[in-house]
Amino acid sequence: MLLAVALTAGPAISSMPALAAGPLTAAPPASPIGDASARARALRLAVDRLRLQAEQASEDYDAAYEELGRVVSQHLSAQQNLDQAVNTADARSVTAGRRVRALYMSGGAPALYATVLQGTDIADVLSRLQSVRRVVDVDRAASSAATHDVVDRAKAEKELARLAARRTTLQAAVADRADRVRTLLAETDALLAQANARVRQLAEEQRRAEEAAAARRAAEQLARAQAQFALLPTGPALPPTEAAARAIEVASTQLGKPYLWGATGPGSFDCSGLTLTSYRAAGVDLPRTSREQWYAGPQVALGDLEPGDLLFWATDVTDPATIHHVALYIGNGQMIAAPHAGAPVRVQPVYLDGYIGAVRPTASTPVA
Repeated sequence: MLLAVALTAGPAISSMPALAAGPLTAAPPASPIGDASARARALRLAVDRLRLQAEQASEDYDAAYEELGRVVSQHLSAQQNLDQAVNTADARSVTAGRRVRALYMSGGAPALYATVLQGTDIADVLSRLQSVRRVVDVDRAASSAATHDVVDRAKAEKELARLAARRTTLQAAVADRADRVRTLLAETDALLAQANARVRQLAEEQRRAEEAAAARRAAEQLARAQAQFALLPTGPALPPTEAAARAIEVASTQLGKPYLWGATGPGSFDCSGLTLTSYRAAGVDLPRTSREQWYAGPQVALGDLEPGDLLFWATDVTDPATIHHVALYIGNGQMIAAPHAGAPVRVQPVYLDGYIGAVRPTASTPVA
């Protein structure tokens, strides 16, 4: 693997034979610090790439797992519908059988109509005719109902078979996507293990410096956007609704808990699991994945951000289908997020690299 070689191999120093005309000035040796710094940068970029892929794979897993849950529920419901259709059909079949036997024993519908002629007067004839018609109509209705029962049973069996096939497909997809996440996380751990302590330390220092720079750029951009909306903060930002305030309160109680892909609490969370749980406690039901949560409310301009808004990041900021991360804005350029594997739920500055936009999932009722 070229990446592993780049991280573990020492600096390559080329040499040339001395010429007869005189010695050449030797090239200065590579700086150990410079070499470690370059290797740290390579490590950081590789880890970031793997973590991004793991986030995307986690979103795929969450989506498949959520759909599997829906299909399992539908499958159970379809089984109940089929059982009901079978029982109804059986009961009507017994009733229809009894009617057929009774008509047969009486000579059938023609024989029943023949009894009409035995009436003593016109009133008796009309009464007998009405009675026969009721019997024959009920028999026809029972026959029609039995036919419908057969159709309903066939439909129920077909739907059950479709859902069973879909369930099997989704179970395989969930397993495959879980394996994909585990593989990416294992590759990340292996990559970090290959590097020595000095390279890992430098990589972390570089990361913190870049995060600080990204936070400064985001703060400046946010201030400019707020100025355009005449919303420059003059004091602490307040949540605009009770739901937003409650969601932030709940998210704040999760600080320090570990990130775990596919988790929605209470002991650990992934990014969308944290926002889902926080807003669920506030009485607002969000979809499971960050990609679905993007459509959970109206989009909000950067300069119009308010505490409680959901912030989203994507690999392609023009395509919501590539969203892979979500966080909860708490005001003054800060957010609560479950960042990635190895990083606990925490408050961190907003950054705008890969930022695709924000959504406001709250009700319009202001905090009392």
